[in-house]
Amino acid sequence: IRKQEFQVYYQPKVDISKNRIIGSEALCRWFHDGTMIMPGRFIPILEQSKAICALDFYMLEHVCMDIQKWLKEGLPVVKVSVNLSRCHFGDMNLLQDILDIIDKYNVPHEYIEIELTETTTDVSFRDLKRIVYGLQKQGISTAIDDFGIGYSSLNLLRELPWDILKIDRSFLAEKPEAPEQNHVMLKHIIAMAQEMGIQCIVEGVESPDQVKLLKENNCYSVEMSWATFE
Repeated sequence: IRKQEFQVYYQPKVDISKNRIIGSEALCRWFHDGTMIMPGRFIPILEQSKAICALDFYMLEHVCMDIQKWLKEGLPVVKVSVNLSRCHFGDMNLLQDILDIIDKYNVPHEYIEIELTETTTDVSFRDLKRIVYGLQKQGISTAIDDFGIGYSSLNLLRELPWDILKIDRSFLAEKPEAPEQNHVMLKHIIAMAQEMGIQCIVEGVESPDQVKLLKENNCYSVEMSWATFE
């Protein structure tokens, strides 16, 4: 962090009905001794301690620096989502620390989205609830990340006023023993969220066939690393 070796890469969120970028997610890449190290190698280690919290704030600050730069240059800006580790839960100053970073760079709150992962502990749930409500009061969107892979998904969806529901990429896969099982669940998760007024974004969309599947289920917001639109 002192050497600024972590860099922000922006993964696009795309409206597949209009073929346009509607947002992005800030991803962390570590460049050390001329080599790019992927997050799977260092994030789990950092999550074993509070070190991950320092990286989260580092990422948020660099996102705000980029947005401020783009606004000053008159460039079009989309909402950027930043991940927040569950290691932050329990920190009573968390909400204020987030606001201090955003406001330091005079970034309008509408351009920031905070992604929070599912949690199963009661203590973490109380903290999660406090953070979600606090952020929304400040006009900052909140997203539940990797929806569908935790055990408290439906309870979290019922109890908290999420703006965005990010459906885990695993629902796009076909199980060899039950090819349509994931797709049936995907269809009903999308329908349920939309009826509740929550925007759905499906993660890890990487093929035209997956785009076609989502269009058939009336879900037009996706997160992808690449795609071919036709």
